[in-house]
Formats: sequence, C-alpha cells, structure tokens
Amino acid sequence: MIRRSIPFRIGSALMSLAFAATFVAPAFADQTVTLPKGTPIHLIFDSYLNSDTAKPGQRVTFHTEMPVAVDGKTLIPEGTKVYATVTKVNKQSHFGVNAKIQLIMSPIRAVNGEKVPIGFKTKAQTVSSRTGEAAGASVGSAIVLGPVGLVAGFFIPGKKVSQKPGDKMTVTTDEDIEFHFK
Repeated sequence: MIRRSIPFRIGSALMSLAFAATFVAPAFADQTVTLPKGTPIHLIFDSYLNSDTAKPGQRVTFHTEMPVAVDGKTLIPEGTKVYATVTKVNKQSHFGVNAKIQLIMSPIRAVNGEKVPIGFKTKAQTVSSRTGEAAGASVGSAIVLGPVGLVAGFFIPGKKVSQKPGDKMTVTTDEDIEFHFK
C-alpha cells in the first residue's frame, strides 16, 4: 500500500472539486430570457367601463388571466394587477357611429420588479356592421326618396362601449424586455 502525504491528498481533493465544478457551474450561471415585443397579455376587467359614464382621467383596473412565461420561466404571474387611464371618450352617435373609449395602459410589474410597457396592437380601422347599415339606409333612401331619405340613417344609432368585471381584453408588450435569472 502506498502512503501519500496529507498535502497530496488535499491537492487531489481540490483538483477533483475543480473538475466537478466545471460541469456543475453552468447550472448555476445567469440565464437571460427575452420577453419579445408583441407578446400577448390576457387581461380581465376588475372594474366597469361604459361610454355613457366614462370620463378622461378615470382609472380602470384589470388583472392578468394567466401567467406570461418564456422558456419555462414565469415573467408576469397570473393575477398581476394592471391599470389603465381613460384619455378620450366619444359617445355613440347617429348614422351608426359607434362609441369609442381610448385608454393608456400603465406598465405592468414583472416578477423581478421591472415595469413592462404594454399597449394595444394597431389594427386597421374597421367599419361596424351598424355603420354599414346606416350608410346603406341613407344612400338607398336618398336614391328612392330623395333628400328626405337621408334622414333614415339618422335613426340608426351606433353601439355603446360597455365592459363589466370578468370581461376579457388582450394587450401586447411594447418592446423587447430582457430578464436575468440566477
């Protein structure tokens, strides 16, 4: 049996630990996850919002319906509070013009405390079916009845905006956000 000295044994143990650390260290390294711009965040209304009563400056509350995760890492947990402020209200009108409420979304707080800017996807303006009905009634009536027929479109009202707690809405992230995990 070969007897080795204590310094040799300690050196061997340290070399073994250093060798093992090269395989274990990557598991403990920092990981960066990017929440991409345009990621959908599903919200549920916590408060009422109605085009008849809404006023600029009014605060509207929501919470996240489900967690937002990337690569198995939860970045925004389910139930996170989200706030918006009413900036403009257009009431429904004659000729099928629908009511509109403009909101500005406050950033949402992520698990690391960082604020993630959110907003709405921009979509092409669509004409509601009621607006089409009103236009069709006005034009059709004008052809058949002359100028008096234009009044027919006046009696087709637009739709109101009416949201209640439990209604759902989707917003998106406005920019790429990097998260660092240890």
